Amino acid sequence: MKSQTMLLSEIFGVLKKNILILLLMMLMGGGAAYYLSQYVIAPTYEASTQVLIVPKEEAGTNVIDSAQVSSSLSLVNTYRVIMRSPAILNEVQDRVGEAPADISEILLVESEEDSQVINIVVQYVDPVVATEIANVITRVFASEIPDLMNIDNVRILSEAVVPGEPIAPNVVMNTAVGLLVGFVVGGVLALIRHTFDKRIHNEREAEQILSMPVIGSIPVIEKRDMNPKVVKPKADAGNKPKGDDPHVPPVKETRQTS
Repeated sequence: MKSQTMLLSEIFGVLKKNILILLLMMLMGGGAAYYLSQYVIAPTYEASTQVLIVPKEEAGTNVIDSAQVSSSLSLVNTYRVIMRSPAILNEVQDRVGEAPADISEILLVESEEDSQVINIVVQYVDPVVATEIANVITRVFASEIPDLMNIDNVRILSEAVVPGEPIAPNVVMNTAVGLLVGFVVGGVLALIRHTFDKRIHNEREAEQILSMPVIGSIPVIEKRDMNPKVVKPKADAGNKPKGDDPHVPPVKETRQTS
């Protein structure tokens, strides 16, 4: 019975003996990942825009104190929730005819810590529609905030432009992952094959299993070696009739008449 604990060198030996299985699984995994990424999975494009939450100035002055800045920062999280609310997205849905049924699934609203800037990111399969949705969300939000919050402190920093390259799928990364998965699957198959193989392949395995030295071995005898070819002896040329020789014409019998 084979030892249940395999040394690292033995594992490498098993993988080396099953190198064809490993290569085949890696080729299948990498090829499948490349094909799916290149021809099956629809590319996703990303369009983004930014808005700034402006602190309110004191009446009659151009001074902005720290309390007003803190108030603007505290409004960022509130504004992020408002951007994803039906009050904004329903209006966007009406203005963008090709928008998906649920815009919130393709919308990301982000902001850095202690920042008054809000990033609106839209990820969609159509780059033009993604750009239009991002810009319309920004405009609708900026126009609705004065009515919703009784304060006009939203400014558009940048508008989205149509992206030229998709952000997903990443063909190179997916192919690399497919190769890795194929290698793992091939390695598992090789180890399973080795575990359930009860044959003794060489003298070293026999010594390990039996704990005895090998005194001698019987070589493998091929079938062709067991049936040697019989060579027939050639016929003696002196005993061969002349008539049988194709190079000697046959002798014709003649009769003498009187």
